[in-house]
Amino acid sequence: MPESAESYRTPYTPYPGGGMPPAATTPEEGKADLWAFFWLTLINTAIISAAGIAAWWFVH
Repeated sequence: MPESAESYRTPYTPYPGGGMPPAATTPEEGKADLWAFFWLTLINTAIISAAGIAAWWFVH
């Protein structure tokens, strides 16, 4: 069975309040969202680390 360029997307979530993207989300949009969350996670980690180091430095 040949793979289509875009697989079928169900409009329903697999469980109540599910976190699946809406059916209209394209694969490119999904990948862009994942990269955005990746960079946001790194930035947040850097901010929290810097605040922790600054607090440690201030206390000592």
